[in-house]
Amino acid sequence: MTDAPWRIAIPWLKRENARFHEYLRGMSEADWRGPTLCPEWSAAQVVGHMTGGAASYADRVEAALEGRVIFGLGARSAEEFAARRAAIMEEALALPGPERVARLAEADRRLDEALARLGPGDLDRPTWHRKGSLPLRLFPGQRLCEVILHRRDLGNGPEAPVETEAIGTVARVLEERIPRQFEGAPDKALAGRFRVEVTEPAHAFTLEAREGALALVSGDAFDARLGAGTGDMLLLLTGRADPAAREAQGRLRVEGDRARAEALMRAVFRPI
Repeated sequence: MTDAPWRIAIPWLKRENARFHEYLRGMSEADWRGPTLCPEWSAAQVVGHMTGGAASYADRVEAALEGRVIFGLGARSAEEFAARRAAIMEEALALPGPERVARLAEADRRLDEALARLGPGDLDRPTWHRKGSLPLRLFPGQRLCEVILHRRDLGNGPEAPVETEAIGTVARVLEERIPRQFEGAPDKALAGRFRVEVTEPAHAFTLEAREGALALVSGDAFDARLGAGTGDMLLLLTGRADPAAREAQGRLRVEGDRARAEALMRAVFRPI
């Protein structure tokens, strides 16, 4: 039996965290202050953002395992949470590089340890998220993709590929990431079945849109089919690649009912 995405993502997240920390330790002060693929953010700001994310995720996962739903970072409201995330980023800017990396590594360690405690009975436990409730099952894959993408955001151009040994796990995580992305901008009129086929590595699955939701279903029948490399699909799903450009380059394939395919792409190919 194939392991679920959450289970295989947990050990890969720990490895990708270590790889990211190693890269950061080799950065110069000029690297830290230089531009990134995140608009208007320096590398130091990206790492401050990642530190706040890991710390707040760890807080929420630990609380959810105890049956509690919290904002994280000691916040008592969404507004206070946003302010504390911003403060962590500002603190990161004032730190020397080694201490900046150490703070990220400590936050990542806490999150890795919290996720390692997940069991099948915990997967549907709810947590707060600024864009709606997030079940624990989605945390490992979501954070894995964040680490991979933000590593790409540093020191690369906009056409840089997604480079990670965890790409096979990313292909599996797409099964849950696409429906989650759809939740953020649902097309309530969209109905039909969509076959998603990625390469490098090869993986395929079917999603069904119905009543404003998108869900994984069995079978390979479809109304429309989307195909791309796994890395390209991840970039498309986070607004880091333009669908029209990728299709013109032959890196995004669209088949079947064009109108339905375009409706799905509008809903999921956008910044988070």
